[in-house]
Amino acid sequence: MDVSKFKTTDWLKVGGGAVFFIAGFLTWWKAELAGFTSNRLTGVGDYFGTVGLAWLIFTAIAVLTVLSVLDRFKLPGTLPVPLVFLVASAVGLLLVLTRFLFDGVDTGGVDVGDFGIDISRGIGNWLGTAAAIVVVVGCVLSFTESGGDLNDLKDIDKIKSQFGGSGGETSPRPPAGGMPPPPPPPPV
Repeated sequence: MDVSKFKTTDWLKVGGGAVFFIAGFLTWWKAELAGFTSNRLTGVGDYFGTVGLAWLIFTAIAVLTVLSVLDRFKLPGTLPVPLVFLVASAVGLLLVLTRFLFDGVDTGGVDVGDFGIDISRGIGNWLGTAAAIVVVVGCVLSFTESGGDLNDLKDIDKIKSQFGGSGGETSPRPPAGGMPPPPPPPPV
């Protein structure tokens, strides 16, 4: 494996993805009663809707980056890969931040502090959030390195053109029947 092919942005995506991969299996939230941990909630196992989906996104970005850099897999040339990675990583970060801010521990509406129960973030939550930020930074830098401009993300026509769309032009639509009208007969 020739690691000299990896750029800093690649290392950020791969390293952050690897750390997030591990963090997904660690404790994200824990409930403690009088110093005894009674409930440990893991990222991928207990929070698949947020952490699990982000885990899939960040793992995919890391694996595809490694395979692409090592020429083991060619990403489609018609697809703006840096833009896709940027959007996917931003979605993953939003999912992780949701889990970072909201514990998801079901207390049945009871104020657990009255009973001496302490609900706190676990090591997986801290590592996962930091790793998600690292992946997003790598994707942002990779996007700008490839010639993208973050201000262009406000222009939908520019984004459409990057995906091979027609920009602001509209293509004629077929009639309601689904079939386009036949071409006119040739002149006689």
